[in-house]
Amino acid sequence: MLRIVTDSSAEISQEEAKRLGIEVLPLTICFGDKTYRDGIDITPQQFYERLVSSDEFPRTSQLSFDELSSLFADAKSKGEEVLVLPISSALSGSYEWAVRAAQESSYDKIHVYDGKCTTYMLEILVREAVRLRDKPASEVIAALDELRPRIALLAALDTLEYLKRGGRINRTVATVGGLLRIKPVITVSDDGKVELINKSFGMNAALRYISDRFKADKKDERFAVRTIYCMDSGNCLRLKELTGTADVPCENICPVIGAHIGPRAAGIVYVRQK
Repeated sequence: MLRIVTDSSAEISQEEAKRLGIEVLPLTICFGDKTYRDGIDITPQQFYERLVSSDEFPRTSQLSFDELSSLFADAKSKGEEVLVLPISSALSGSYEWAVRAAQESSYDKIHVYDGKCTTYMLEILVREAVRLRDKPASEVIAALDELRPRIALLAALDTLEYLKRGGRINRTVATVGGLLRIKPVITVSDDGKVELINKSFGMNAALRYISDRFKADKKDERFAVRTIYCMDSGNCLRLKELTGTADVPCENICPVIGAHIGPRAAGIVYVRQK
């Protein structure tokens, strides 16, 4: 049976990880000289309250190389086969760190899989790996390869300020966008990068754009739809009304992702049919 490892950007709590029989390694968040382990030392609500009240912009960092090395050494001593599903290699150095730690372990039963996604997209991949964990690793990876291109994330941002602070856009674009009330709609592309797919004038227009895209796609009903938000669920509740997903709970996005998209963002994650 595969030993499955992911990181805290997959939106799986430590309690849920125990129930699933997997390991969730924390990414870290730094405010000044204080470091917090995501999902262990700080909750999403605590993080977002500090994000909007602090003059310091948080820094996020990748998985601990020492923690990965220790985990791989333990798996090697037990003869376990390991599948690691970290945050997209295009968004973090965690994937490269895991590959390097696996190489240095000199153990050939470690598979580091770049799902080229994060947040609830990655959660879907992890849960699929859990479902298939009794199969050979090659079959699990093949199933993930088939599933990943069908996972969609669409999210509307309330402000460009946090993309600016994180260096994702220049200051002039952010200032003009704020004046014009532009609400960007983003996705995670097939190569694992954050991609701007629409610029709407006002949040209502942005949410309607997402709703139209969502309704136009045929969904794979085997996978649950996730509605997501940062800090304030108001826009998520409006999106649920537009998409007809009233029975789907709003899920607060983890701090390491929320740091770059900011409060009041709202979106939806789902799987398309084959």
